[in-house]
Amino acid sequence: MTKHTQRRAARAEVLHGDVFFENGRLPLCVFRMPFLDWGRREHSHDFYEIMVVTAGMALHHIDGRDETMAMGDVYILPPGMRHGYEVESGGGVQVVNVLFQAEMIEERPRDLWTIEGFQRLFGDAGRQRGQPHLKLPAHELAHVTHLIEQIEAEQEARVPGWEFFCETKFRELIVYLSRRHVNIQGRIDRNVMFLAGVVSYLEQHLAEPFDFQKLVEIGKTSPSALRRAFQEAFGCPPMTYLQKLRVRKAMQTLSDPVKSVTEVAFEVGFQDSGYFARVFKNEVGVAPREFRRRL
Repeated sequence: MTKHTQRRAARAEVLHGDVFFENGRLPLCVFRMPFLDWGRREHSHDFYEIMVVTAGMALHHIDGRDETMAMGDVYILPPGMRHGYEVESGGGVQVVNVLFQAEMIEERPRDLWTIEGFQRLFGDAGRQRGQPHLKLPAHELAHVTHLIEQIEAEQEARVPGWEFFCETKFRELIVYLSRRHVNIQGRIDRNVMFLAGVVSYLEQHLAEPFDFQKLVEIGKTSPSALRRAFQEAFGCPPMTYLQKLRVRKAMQTLSDPVKSVTEVAFEVGFQDSGYFARVFKNEVGVAPREFRRRL
């Protein structure tokens, strides 16, 4: 552990479950962070946290390591795990957290432990191999956020039966994540954080024509360095990443029955509805109209 890490650990705040969970009620809640342009100081908690990155990018300090986190990253943080994140100037990040006590996965687990992904995400053996997490494509991220939104809505409405409903959706979420687990490790150098401003610009101007030179200017780097950084951080070039952002926005917009598929395509930046349909199906697995029908 470096001296810098030791200093961070010394001032790490500890969050306690009694602040988030009502006594005698279901020890589960959704905690949504606003779009942060500065980050979150390092802390730990005496409960579990599922942290889902829904937009933006930040440098994640986690258990003495530094990693880049971006849209689609999902971290399972056990009790006592220190973490925090910082955002490069001009960038921002948005996360939604599902907080729960260990009893939610320890009581009546049935065959959860037969899922290898569950063992790696929630078991001690998985943590000994490093902090595992998931990197979800757009359609899987949309499904996960939808499950979380259902839990959140029930907890706010508190219609009779809400606790049973929330526990059922939580178990569905746990199984879904466990079945899609991928153990992602490796250190990403801090200089990749210059992408934060570029990503933030793309998210705020996703409907505008793609301007690669503008991204180079924002990143204050060379074209080749920008392409390489995107490939290392996201596994795709900048234009493909922009299309992923547009598809994710379209998935949200398609829930509005008033707008036609063509109107949605133009609204998120596609100038050809046929091309939009092909890109959407390639990313999500179904055509826009079929996706809307399933909502």
